[in-house]
Amino acid sequence: MKRHMISIVTVLVVLMAVWAVFGQEKEKKEGSQRSAKYRQAQLEAVKIIQEQAAKLKADMEVPAAKPEGQELSAEEKAKLKESFTKMREERMKAVAVIEQQIARLKGQRQLKTEHEESLSELQEIHKMAVKEKAEETAKLIMQLIIKRNKEFEDNLQKLGFEQKP
Repeated sequence: MKRHMISIVTVLVVLMAVWAVFGQEKEKKEGSQRSAKYRQAQLEAVKIIQEQAAKLKADMEVPAAKPEGQELSAEEKAKLKESFTKMREERMKAVAVIEQQIARLKGQRQLKTEHEESLSELQEIHKMAVKEKAEETAKLIMQLIIKRNKEFEDNLQKLGFEQKP
């Protein structure tokens, strides 16, 4: 009986060791895949930033359409105004894309830290309002906190970051 018990315990110990080794290898493999995916996403973000920066630079190098010393007709002024408005909109789109890619470069952890820091002041004010029994103020501050949390979650989802519970 003792022999069987020793054999069984030995086999179980060996199986547990093998299971642990395979589990570690699987975790290493998943971790390296995750980091490779993250690096690829960062490289893609840098590429997009470079493209948008090139667009911005090219757009800013376009000379003004108004020849100096000449008065423009109302129609020409309207066309010029329309072209400037269009150029400004294009610049703003490029800047928005660059900002989004910078957020992607920062990564989920950094964005979460920044978000928590931005909310900490509001949470302190909320606590003070509750302490002072300013119910309306506390309610408004809580609504603002909830709104900012929702916007943050939507932004993470838009950036393609996984939500961790």
